[in-house]
Amino acid sequence: MRLPQIPRHILVLALVAVVAVGGWALFFRDAGSGPAQRGPMGPRPVNVVGVTSEISAERIEALGTVQAQESVNVTAKVQGIIGRIYFEDGQTVTRGQEIAAIDAGEQTAQLNVELANLEQQRKDLERTASLARENHISQARVDEQTAMLKKAEANVAAARVRAGDRLIVAPFGGVVGTRRISVGALVSPGTVVTTLDDISKVKLDFAVPETFLASLKSGLPVEATAAAYNETVFKGTVIAVDSRVDPTTRAVNVRAEIDNADLRLRPGMLMVVELIKDERQSLMVPEAALDPANDKQFVVIVGADNVAHRVEVKIGRRRMGFVEILEGVKEGDLVVREGLQDLRDGAKVEIMNRSELTQPAHASRIVEPT
Repeated sequence: MRLPQIPRHILVLALVAVVAVGGWALFFRDAGSGPAQRGPMGPRPVNVVGVTSEISAERIEALGTVQAQESVNVTAKVQGIIGRIYFEDGQTVTRGQEIAAIDAGEQTAQLNVELANLEQQRKDLERTASLARENHISQARVDEQTAMLKKAEANVAAARVRAGDRLIVAPFGGVVGTRRISVGALVSPGTVVTTLDDISKVKLDFAVPETFLASLKSGLPVEATAAAYNETVFKGTVIAVDSRVDPTTRAVNVRAEIDNADLRLRPGMLMVVELIKDERQSLMVPEAALDPANDKQFVVIVGADNVAHRVEVKIGRRRMGFVEILEGVKEGDLVVREGLQDLRDGAKVEIMNRSELTQPAHASRIVEPT
C-alpha cells in the first residue's frame, strides 16, 4: 500500500517545532541546576549588611576664610633713619621683643641732659630741706624746689618716651612676615616695617543661610578642610554668630576658632567648612537596602534561620549612600543589600557574602512575618 506523500512545507514546520521544544526543555534544565537555584525549590542568593550604630548629625557646608587670632602691620611711630633690624623673615617673636630701631642719637642725648638735670634738682632739694630744718630758709623755698624736682622727673619721662619711640617692638607674640625695609631707610609715621600674626589659634569666618539661624549658637563643632592638606580635617568650635543678617545675601556670618599649634593654617586661606548640629547616635543602613512601596519604606531582614522577613521602617537623615533608620530595626540586624527584586516575605535565602560580615549571623533577630 502506498502512503500519501507529505508536502515539503509541512515537514519543515514540524522540524522547526521539534527544535523549539527541545531548546526550551534544555533552557529550563540548565536554569534549574547549580547550588543557588532560582526555582521554587532553591534558596534565593542575596548579599546582606549589618545594621550599624553611628554618630550622625546634620551638616551645613560653607566656604570660609582663615583669619589670624591677632594681626597687625608693624609700623614706625616717628620719622627717622633705620639703624638696626633685629628679626629674620618668618621668625617667631614674643611680646615686647625688639623688631627694629630708628637712629635715636639726638633723643638719647636729650635724655642724658634731662637725667643730669634731675640729679641736680634732687641734690638741691636735699640742701634746701636741710636749711629749712635749721630755720635758715622758709618752707615756701622747699616747696618751690620740690616742684622743680617733679618737673625734672616729668622731663625725663618725656625724653624716655621720645627715645623709646625710636625702638619698634612686637605688641604681642606671633610670627613676623617678610621685611619691608632695610638698614639706612628713611621711614615716616605709618611706614610698614613688617607684619605680625598670632596664628597659634586661627579664626574661620563663613556665612550660613538665614534659614539655619535658629540652630546657630556658640559651641557648635565644625570640621574644615583646606586644598593644601587634602587628607587633614581641622576641628574647631563656633565662638560667635553675627548679630545681623546680610540683607543682600540673606546670610549670617559665623566665626569659629581652630587650634593651630603646628602653624599649618595661614591667614587668607580658603577652607571648606562643615557646621555640625543635632549630633546623635543613629542606626544606619545603605540606601540600596531600602525597598520603597507607595509612600512607605521597607527593608528585608534575614533571620538566624536564613528566612527573609519584610518589615516597614521609618527613615531619617541621608548621607553619602546611607540612610538613618529611626524605627523598625535594631543594631546587628542583617538586611538584604542585593537581591531584593521579587524577594517574597518568608522566602528562604542564601547569604553569599557571609565571609565579609563583621556582625555574626546569629546576632540577628528573627522577625515574625506580618
